[in-house]
Parts: sequence; structure tokens; C-alpha cells
Amino acid sequence: MALEIEKYLKYDIYRYFMWVTKIKFSSENTLIGSKAAKHKVNLFGFPLSYYYEKEWVIVQIAGTLFGEEKNKEEFLKDLKKEKRVINLELNNDFFIGIVREPIYTKAIYNKDIIHISPAFVSEACYEVIDIGSFDRSKLISIVKLMEERYKGKLLSIQQKKIKSISIMRIHPELTEKQKKAIGLAVKHGYYNSPRKTTLKKLAKMADLSFSTYQVHLRKAEKKLIPHFFEG
Repeated sequence: MALEIEKYLKYDIYRYFMWVTKIKFSSENTLIGSKAAKHKVNLFGFPLSYYYEKEWVIVQIAGTLFGEEKNKEEFLKDLKKEKRVINLELNNDFFIGIVREPIYTKAIYNKDIIHISPAFVSEACYEVIDIGSFDRSKLISIVKLMEERYKGKLLSIQQKKIKSISIMRIHPELTEKQKKAIGLAVKHGYYNSPRKTTLKKLAKMADLSFSTYQVHLRKAEKKLIPHFFEG
């Protein structure tokens, strides 16, 4: 892992740009991710704020939930049973809540780390976070933490200018057709690497023409995840 990180870090020609990393890790032992896998739902979530309390990091979260209505209801019901969940509510597909995270997650929730876009939590039992810092050593520490505790894998780390932060895109106004289009794409692994399906297959599942489905999906992507899937 050290060699892989160094491959990205040996050139320091952009020292005034932010370092950004994307990390994929197992949801098996995470609070929300394990429930998402259990109930077959997918979601994008963003930490709105946080503070430290004894052995916990208290995090206020918000995001968008995708899945069958019955699955979303069971997911919410099951998650609310957890002692680490302080508050949680769902309005249509938008959720907001307060949860307790282990104190070691201070590595992720602190003044040096910026959450570039919502975290993606998959029903396939993995999560992807997109975070940045002007101090690259902070990101390296997070990569190592995720490797040790959650079978983490570094997807990318690079220095670049940040165009925008996606906090305002947590719950955009999606039409029902756009919502169904992106929900189907997420569910069937269109955004996995490598992709598990194609637009043609998704259009057939949605009972739409290729061009119509593509339009709905691209509009949803533009609203919801404008740069989440950038390299």
C-alpha cells in the first residue's frame, strides 16, 4: 500500500492545490452501510456537522435513499433500533439524522478534512468516500485507517483545484422518472468499476427507449452527483 500511495505523491508541483482521495471500503461493520446491505437499499449521505463527546464522534447526517418502498421502511425501522442512532427521520427519499461514530473516526471528522461530495453507500456492502485536505498526510492516515478496520482500498489520490462542494446536491429536485432512472443504475452496478451493466440493459429494465432512459439518467446525475464519479 505504501508504494501505491507514493506513486501518487512523489511529484509535489501543485503544492497550493488541495489533495483529494477516493476510498472504497467494506460496509460489513459500519452502522448505516451494514443495514443498507441487509435491506437492499442504496444511499448518498453527507455529514452536515460533528462534535466530540467522550468516546464518540456525534455526526449530523443527511442524504438521499434509493430502493423499494418496503425496503426503505424496513431499513429505517431497523436502523432506529441501534443505540448509536440518536435521531433519524425520512421524508420521501430524503433522510436526516444524528448518529454516534467511534472515536477513531476523528481522523475523518476534523477541521483538516473536507467532504467533497456525498458518500455512496451500496446495497452490495461497500461504501465510497470522496474527501480532501491541504495536508496530504491526513489523507494517507485515513487510507491506512480504512485498510486496517474496513478492508479499505485506495481508488485515487491526486492534487487538483476543487470546482465545488456537493453539499447543496444532497437532495435535489428530481422528477420521478429521473429518480427511477438513477435508482435503477445504482442498484444494478452501473457505477461500479468495472460496470456490471450497460445503459442499453437498464433502458430495457425501465421499459424505455435507450435515448429516453439516457436523458433521464444524465439529468439526474447532473443534479445529484455532478462530480462524484470523476477520477
